[in-house]
Amino acid sequence: MTRSPHLLLLMALAMAIPAQAAVPKVPIIHSTDLCHPYDDPDDHYDLACLFAMQEFDIRGIVLDLGEHQAPRPGRPAVEQMLHITGRKVPYAVGLSRPLRSRLDQATDEAERFQGGIRLIVSLLRDSQEKVVIQTAGSCRDVAAAFNRQPELFREKVRAIYIEAGNGPGGNQDEYNVSLCPSAYLRLLESGLPVYWCPCFGKDGYQTFYQVDQAQVVGACSEPVQNYFVYCLSKSKEDPLGFLAGRKPLPVGPRNMWCTAPMFHAAGRKVYQRAMDDFVALTPGEAEKAGLRDKALDAFQFLPVRVGVESLPAPGTKDKKPAPLRLSAARDCPQAATRVFRSTDPRYGRIMACCLKNLLAGLGR
Repeated sequence: MTRSPHLLLLMALAMAIPAQAAVPKVPIIHSTDLCHPYDDPDDHYDLACLFAMQEFDIRGIVLDLGEHQAPRPGRPAVEQMLHITGRKVPYAVGLSRPLRSRLDQATDEAERFQGGIRLIVSLLRDSQEKVVIQTAGSCRDVAAAFNRQPELFREKVRAIYIEAGNGPGGNQDEYNVSLCPSAYLRLLESGLPVYWCPCFGKDGYQTFYQVDQAQVVGACSEPVQNYFVYCLSKSKEDPLGFLAGRKPLPVGPRNMWCTAPMFHAAGRKVYQRAMDDFVALTPGEAEKAGLRDKALDAFQFLPVRVGVESLPAPGTKDKKPAPLRLSAARDCPQAATRVFRSTDPRYGRIMACCLKNLLAGLGR
């Protein structure tokens, strides 16, 4: 068969142009105190964000607070998200009690509560790449797994994002910390590459912001809208069947915490597309969208050295534990821990817009 000169030229050019390398995925393990009915619906938003970012290779999900998972399981939300996205991700129930000390391995826990630790250890052991771990809850399974396999963690963990606390120098009387203070301290003192994401704090050392649910959920595809309605209405219907059909949208504000750290873990940056229009993209996506020069420094992670000023006193029925307080030196470029800080006065508005734009593409 005779080929035309034009065809031969095109074939030669194709052979001369190197194939574009695929963007490497970010292996991640997500630990969440997600329940149904919920303690806080932000956990459902976080799960949706996790699945909305295609650069995440979701290796596993730990359903934190095993004592809550039997009466109020987080499984329906996970199954809904797996159904919407067509993905397969293993998940397991975590420990049912706080760690008794910072070195507690929780080996005495019942078998049905060992799944979270075993999933973490097996995923790290089997991974060829370093893995990101994100905790949005008590940290207890991650800390206990580290206590059992510290060298495995040092070899295989790329970063741990801890969504907890009140920021440098403050009393750590925050909900996620109170779930297991020993686990929180253990990870901060571990020497692992920790990205500390205080929920609250002063001078921008807090990840907290608010969204208008009607705007965010209203921008989603119908199955994703129903995923949120199922959560917020505390429905007892079949979770997968509930995803079909038009449902009334939620209204009102919703507190959020984990969005910016998740963008950071995924390697995304924030870009401004227009007045009051912001989007979080990978640098490659931004290049294709013509936004390379529109990047914003909405937040950053600063090196910090953390120390314990006081340990919680033993609690009794009549006396609350003494508040845990951390000291933090912020001029420590070699420190293993980095602390979150928002750097743009529009931070809340920027994150709300980025969240809406991110979730609008989920399930389409």
